[in-house]
Formats: sequence, C-alpha cells, structure tokens
Amino acid sequence: MKRFDEILFERYFADWTGMPHEKFKSMLRVKAQKILPDLNEIDFSQTQRVKLGIDASGQDIHIGHLCPIIVLNMFVKAGHHVDFIIGDFTVKIGDPSGRVSDRPILTDKQIAKNFKTYEMQISRYIDVSKLHVIKNSTWLKKVKLAQIIAIAQQRNMATIMQRDDFRQRMEQGGLTQAETLYGILVGLDSVALNTTIELGGIDQLLNFQQTREVQRIMGQKTEHIFMTPILEGLSGDGKKMSKSYDNYIAVLASPEDKFGKLMSLSDGLLMSYFKSFGYLYEEELAELEEFIKQNPMEAKKQLATYFVSLETRDLVAGLNERKKFEEKFSKREYKDEDFVIINANAGDMLLDILNTSGKFASKGELKRLLQSGAIRNLDEDMVYKVDEAINKSVKIKVGKLNLFAVKV
Repeated sequence: MKRFDEILFERYFADWTGMPHEKFKSMLRVKAQKILPDLNEIDFSQTQRVKLGIDASGQDIHIGHLCPIIVLNMFVKAGHHVDFIIGDFTVKIGDPSGRVSDRPILTDKQIAKNFKTYEMQISRYIDVSKLHVIKNSTWLKKVKLAQIIAIAQQRNMATIMQRDDFRQRMEQGGLTQAETLYGILVGLDSVALNTTIELGGIDQLLNFQQTREVQRIMGQKTEHIFMTPILEGLSGDGKKMSKSYDNYIAVLASPEDKFGKLMSLSDGLLMSYFKSFGYLYEEELAELEEFIKQNPMEAKKQLATYFVSLETRDLVAGLNERKKFEEKFSKREYKDEDFVIINANAGDMLLDILNTSGKFASKGELKRLLQSGAIRNLDEDMVYKVDEAINKSVKIKVGKLNLFAVKV
C-alpha cells in the first residue's frame, strides 16, 4: 500500500539543496489556484525576493490560514529571500477584501500581541528564524502625501469601484476613503522591498493586481503573484473554513483533536487537503486521486497522520495518534437502539429511503451529502458514491450523527 503520509513527511523535512527547478515548479503548480502572469517566466536560478504580508487583526488562527505559510516554507527551503510583512500600518485601515462591514481599529499594543501569538503558531510549520520579519510602518509612515496623490491620480475610481465588496459597502454607507487607499499602501510594500513574487490567498487577487499597478507607476518591474485556494471547511457544504461556521481546526488544537477532526472530513475534500498541506509533484496527483477513490478511509488516516506529524516533527507521533483513534473509534460497535429504523422495499433508491426519515431538510441536502462522501454503508465499510437501489437490509451512517437501519 502506498504510504503518502511517510512520503510527504520525509519530503517536508528533507534538504532541498540542489533540487531541479522543474521539480520545484511542479510542486508549486500543485499548490496554486492562480499564478500571474506565468510561472515559467520566473528564473529560479536567480534568488527571488518573496513576500507574504499579514495584518494581525486577531490572535487565534485555523489551519486554513496555513495554506500560504506552507507555500512560503517551500521558498525558504529552496533558498530564496523571504520577507514576512507585519501590516502594523495597514491593519489600522483594514484589508477591505470580502468585507461587508468595517473592522475595529487596533492599538499598537494589540497589534504586537496578535503578531507574537501568530508567530508562535506558524513556527510549528516553518522556521521563522529564516524569515525577514519587518513592519510595514517602517516605510509607510515616511511616505509623503504628495506621493500617495501622484499614484492615486493614475488610478481610475470607476475601475476601483468594480469590486463587489466596495459596491456593497457603498450601498450600506460603510466604505471609508482610507479603505480605497489600501491597495496603494500594500503596493508600496512591494516597491520598498523590490518584491518579485508575492504569496497569498485567492481572495487577495484585487489587492495583488493593484500592487502590480503601483509597481508599474513607480517604474519597478511588476511582481508575480501566487495565490492559494481558500480552504473549504470540514463539513463539505462549500463554505470556507471559518470560526464563524464552526467548521475549522484551530492551529493550537491538540494532536488528538486535529486527528479526530480530519477524520470527520468529507471524502470529497481529501484531494484538496492533500494538495494544500502536502508537497506533491504534479505527476503524483493521478495516483493519489485513485488511492483516495479506492481507499478513502485509509487516505483520511494517512492525511491526519501526516498533518499531526508536521507539528511534532515526528512521524511516530502521528502514527500513535492514528493508533489511539482506531482503538477509540474505528472499532466502535453501535447498539441497535442507536439506529433509526426505516422500512423499505427491495429496489427502492437510497436517497428516497433516507428522505423518508424526516431527518433532512430536503432530498437536495441528501444529494449534497452523497456527493461529499458523507453517506456510508456500515456493513461493508464503504462510501456510497451514487444514488443506488437498495435490495437488502443494511445499516447506514449519514454525516457524523445519523444512523439508520434499513429493513428490506
């Protein structure tokens, strides 16, 4: 059996000195949702100046926030210059991307405290001593108003207001003039650092495009932008991972909690999680996809084993969590009283049967659960992949809680 947990763990902590550039680019493509203009235009034989900026607006982060950090670690391992920007100046304006309301204004003390906690959390996944950490107030507080105006004069307001988040905030009367300048300020970050590659989530696309425009206006070669997907939450309902939706895994959660929550992941999300947190080559994706298709439960255990091992830097720790999980859950025997009995006729369709239980809002909800791999045949330990006829009695689990005994 292919052990992706072992392969990916070893690769994460391996020495990448001398790695062929094509191999490096192959791994980068797996991680990216979008790269602009084109990855092949970057000369990786030259040291790149890579930037990741964060506005430390809160203290606790979840594993979705780690997606660009995992990519940043690749550039560290490959020997490039990495600037890690603390947006202590820009956080007081607030990144307007995707916002429908304004952010509270933070004090310098709050910003410093937030970043200290943030740094501690990401240090589990990247060697922070190899990052060039710097506050963007270092240069932004010195920028003259005349320079801001000169840049703003070359930016069309009609183009700026094409942003959906801006239009929505305008309709509500909540958009500030300061927020419309946010793109200029983060652009000046890249100008100050002569950035050649910038990392971030796909939700930062509009900010990154403005950064490239500011660099052009300032006579600087425009950066490449590398955007990671927004990690979907555990429930598999299409919502992003967020504390607001209670579908997240906290970075500070215990190894046991991380392992258990990853085991609750919808089968349909396994591929995206492997790609987000594992260093995979493009040519390995087809094999991994087939492995997940044939062995979703084993794939889930390997993903959880690998992820827990990253924090501890010890594969044995992940394997121990797997053993504990299997002893606690995988061998659990359900009692008859745990099951809701549904009477059905041979040949009735799976979703029609489950829909009669009254436990679901609609058949559409059941279809989404089926597509996400959340409906399991407990008798045969397999996931239903399509709506199919049921011709014999069977015990079925739907999601985390619903147990049904279908009597045919």
